[in-house]
Amino acid sequence: MTQRLFPAVVAAFALAAAGCAQFAPAPATAPAVPEPKPASPAVAAPPPVEAPPAVAEQWAAAFTKGDLDALMRLYDDDARLWGTSSSQLRKGARAIRQYYAQLLKAFPGTRISLRETNPRVYGDAGVKSGSFTMRRVAPDGKVVVTSARFTMTYVRRDGQWLIVDQHSSLATR
Repeated sequence: MTQRLFPAVVAAFALAAAGCAQFAPAPATAPAVPEPKPASPAVAAPPPVEAPPAVAEQWAAAFTKGDLDALMRLYDDDARLWGTSSSQLRKGARAIRQYYAQLLKAFPGTRISLRETNPRVYGDAGVKSGSFTMRRVAPDGKVVVTSARFTMTYVRRDGQWLIVDQHSSLATR
């Protein structure tokens, strides 16, 4: 046994002298292999930003045309409406239709112009708030311009955006 051990000891001394080996006790277990660093997470592309639906713009166009049916196509059957000239909340399509029918008859030729709008989309729901002007010619020929503000809440049902809640009120100065 000594004859086999002696050449190994001589080789170890020779390597140590050359700076290639160190005298250290052999590890009792195999050295731990360093764990690989986790791969950096893939950076996902942000989801595409959906353009806000043009519900308020469609509402303004239908009102300006005096098109009651086009207006009503914008509302969910169970929608709620606080109209600019209403003292009560209108609940449901029937009550909303009645409100607009009276308004369009009383003020024919009213032009709605949206001003500032602030659309936000949250998946299949959204909100748009802003301001608008109503311009009409009174029976005496006088031009009447009224400023108002609004908030519309809408949802996407079967691919179509519908107003489910709307509030309009006169703008204060």
